[in-house]
Amino acid sequence: MKAGQAENPFIRLCERLIAPLGRFLGGRLPWRNQSGLFFFFPFCHTGGAEKVHSQIVSCFADQRPWVFFTKWSPQLQVMLGEFEKHTHVFNWRRLLKYTYPLSAGMMAGFINKHPNAVVFGCNTLFYYRMLPWLAPHVRKIDLLHAFGGGAEEFSLPLAGLLDRRVVINRQTIADLTRQYQHHGLDPQLADRIQLIPNAVPVPDEYRSKAFDGKLNILFVGRNGAEKRVHLIGRIASACAGQKLPVRLLLVGDVESALAPADRPHCRLAGPIRDSHELDRLYDEAHLLLLTSSREGFPLTIMEAMSHGAVPIATAVGGIPEHISHGENGFLLDQPENDDAVVEQAVNIISDLCTDHDKVEQLSRTAFAYAAANFSEQNFRHAYRMLLGREETEHA
Repeated sequence: MKAGQAENPFIRLCERLIAPLGRFLGGRLPWRNQSGLFFFFPFCHTGGAEKVHSQIVSCFADQRPWVFFTKWSPQLQVMLGEFEKHTHVFNWRRLLKYTYPLSAGMMAGFINKHPNAVVFGCNTLFYYRMLPWLAPHVRKIDLLHAFGGGAEEFSLPLAGLLDRRVVINRQTIADLTRQYQHHGLDPQLADRIQLIPNAVPVPDEYRSKAFDGKLNILFVGRNGAEKRVHLIGRIASACAGQKLPVRLLLVGDVESALAPADRPHCRLAGPIRDSHELDRLYDEAHLLLLTSSREGFPLTIMEAMSHGAVPIATAVGGIPEHISHGENGFLLDQPENDDAVVEQAVNIISDLCTDHDKVEQLSRTAFAYAAANFSEQNFRHAYRMLLGREETEHA
């Protein structure tokens, strides 16, 4: 809950009076979700988190779960088709937001009708507002992509209601455990945290990189403050200043994040929605560059490594759990220092420009790591077990 709302007596009174009415009405709605699976996500547009959400629901395509989006998506159609392949989609953000707390009660009451109900939410305040009104038999699970995005704060008072909390890296387990201790929560709540790493498709075999005298460097991401795209631009300008033989291509709607002086040294592809086209760019890339101030474990690193692109990334979140410096990628070890990030990245790129054999070796090692650790089969099995649906899986 947002702190101000949690302390407001009027809002608490409204919740206590209106949400139970909604729960009563929801329990008398005539519809039924045959799968018993209810997913709540904020957005339906291009992004690493949205790709992961689509992958999760695809694990249950045989059951056609219900998916609710709770916030406005500026590019609704971008990912909507992916969700609709596997689920029944309800883009009810106006209803859920503007009729709260009645909507939270009604949704809970409707879900409570289902004896095999499982609810799964990520990064949506509505999901946590609904939790107190769900019956004890309903299995309640959430997902945190990273610690520090805000969800760990407004979900904290409700941690005891969750049967499981899914995280994608060990660092988030440590962060949540410390948070629980700091706020005096039951230490046993940490036992409910479960690690399920994300997954990406990995080609059956390694594809050697072509060299034409220049290194292809790729950035894939959105224009979020934590991505620090402006540092990518600074790195491009520094490489140009040293006359390094590189091409730096940025994928995403990120032009506005670049300083005007840096733009001439960057190639801008804009958003790419065709997965085959993005795969082609990963295949052509020798290096992936990421300068984020915080992350969970970015999907773009997993995708890049699965295509043999060597990551150069700030040592934040779960990134150091998977990247071994100088073996399958490189870590920028002063992520809080913008100048140091730029300097370290340029030095690494400069060294690799004169050692293509090293690039090839790193590329093969990155691919081998992805093949061994980013299995879609393991991801599917883990989520089906988590939601209690493994016994119905078809080969």
